[in-house]
Amino acid sequence: MAEDHHDPLQTITQLRQTLSADKLSIGFFLGAGCPCAVSVPNEDGSGERAIIPDIRGLTKQVHASMATLAALNTSYEALTKTFAEDAITDPTIEAKLNRIRAFREVAGKAGVRGLSFDQLNELDREICQSIRKIVTCSLPAKPTPYHALARFIAGHRSPFTEIFTTNYDVLVEQALEEKRVPYFDGFVGSSRPFFDQRAIEDAEIPKRWSRLWKLHGSINWRYNKETKAVFRSDRIDDGDELLIHPSHLKYDESRRMPYFVMIDRLRSFLRHSERPVALILTGYSFGDEHINEAIVESLKANASAACFALQFGKLADYQAAAALAKDNANLSLLALDGAVIRRHAGVWMANPSTDVSTLKSAFEIVEEADASTVTADVSAPEVARRCRMTLGDFKRLGEFLDEFSGFGVLGGSTVSP
Repeated sequence: MAEDHHDPLQTITQLRQTLSADKLSIGFFLGAGCPCAVSVPNEDGSGERAIIPDIRGLTKQVHASMATLAALNTSYEALTKTFAEDAITDPTIEAKLNRIRAFREVAGKAGVRGLSFDQLNELDREICQSIRKIVTCSLPAKPTPYHALARFIAGHRSPFTEIFTTNYDVLVEQALEEKRVPYFDGFVGSSRPFFDQRAIEDAEIPKRWSRLWKLHGSINWRYNKETKAVFRSDRIDDGDELLIHPSHLKYDESRRMPYFVMIDRLRSFLRHSERPVALILTGYSFGDEHINEAIVESLKANASAACFALQFGKLADYQAAAALAKDNANLSLLALDGAVIRRHAGVWMANPSTDVSTLKSAFEIVEEADASTVTADVSAPEVARRCRMTLGDFKRLGEFLDEFSGFGVLGGSTVSP
């Protein structure tokens, strides 16, 4: 039986044209999978590890950290027990934070499911501190995909580039600053930069500056309980509450303000009607329903917008995302073994006449296949070539971006600092 297919050369050509278009506004959305593409040596010298673990790894490390805090053992175990009671297995640390905050909203003096308001507060504070310690790190001196992204942005200033991320780390900031790419992240000041919603809304930032929007907060965002102000600081002795927002929960108005402003920036970018826009997602598996809603609604409101979601795994691993792509013609879901493009799902299959070098750093030939197994326009000779897309790996995307920046391939001797 014939399989539907997509031509990798056609797809990669469209991506190259998008990235090289002078009048196109380009946005990048970096999800939790991106730091996993950066390797650093293990502390004991036994090989390498991801600079920051994925959400499962982060959950495991925070769990181990909480186990060392005797004063919180009882409350943390009580929290964990609520998931078991609700038949929820292996909750992530973000799920635990969400539950803590949901319980705290209604705890009052009586508490919720054996947890008092004060216990929930302490759990929130210690979990956020643990996350901060784990994800506080510096990019290695060697070239990384973050540096490649910064190099690309440096050469693509008109119009400016917007970066959206759900990650709490500051790896993007490090790369942009190392490559001297000016950017605005919603904060103003020097000693203790404060969140300035008016500066965001007025949009009077220099056009050559990129924009960085951290949708779930950051390890250096803090909330001053007395002034109810949000500011950016690395000083632990400030003693204020860390603003890490893994969900849309209805926090106190001043706490939740940055979250909704950042989501609004994503909507505004995709809905822009004065110029064409393209958003490239990487490391994001569509696990946040509210972000998904913002993306899909905005794409429907602006038919000229294009969104390319680059996935690390196979198409079958992203059922929810595939359903969204099948319902939205301007959302292209590009996975390892296949894609949903213009609502059409199919495997990657290259024409026999395709020059493999044109697919460099984006696709790899996997096997030869009988042309009778694919539909229609894969022309003679009698075989086609099944491919896999590698751009779902942030490192490979970095190599792809370096092609446009003229710096060669990541890790190669031609990459400029």
